Amino acid sequence: MDYAIDSIKVDLQTVGFDTTPELVDLVERELRRIMRFRKDVVAADFYFNEDGTNSENNKVARWRLGIPGKDLFAEARSSSWGGSLREAGEKLRRQFVD
Repeated sequence: MDYAIDSIKVDLQTVGFDTTPELVDLVERELRRIMRFRKDVVAADFYFNEDGTNSENNKVARWRLGIPGKDLFAEARSSSWGGSLREAGEKLRRQFVD
C-alpha cells in the first residue's frame, strides 16, 4: 500500500495478513512522532509480518527511513503491532539523535 503523509512517500507492506485501518493509523502516528526529531525525511517503508517461532513475541516490524545520505533501518519484535512499531521507531530515533 503506497500513499503519502505530508509529502513523505510511505510504503506499507504486510505479509500473511491484510492491512487494517488501525495499523495505518499506528504507522501514521509513529511516523509523525519521528518527524518531530527529523525534518528531512523523504520516504518511510514499513514491513510487518508474524514470526511463527515464538508465539509470545511474534509481531515483527521492519522500518526503513529514507533521509538524505544513508537510509536508516530498524527492526523490532513484540506481542503487538503497536509495540513493535514503537520499539523500531525508538531504535531509529536513537540512530539520528545520539
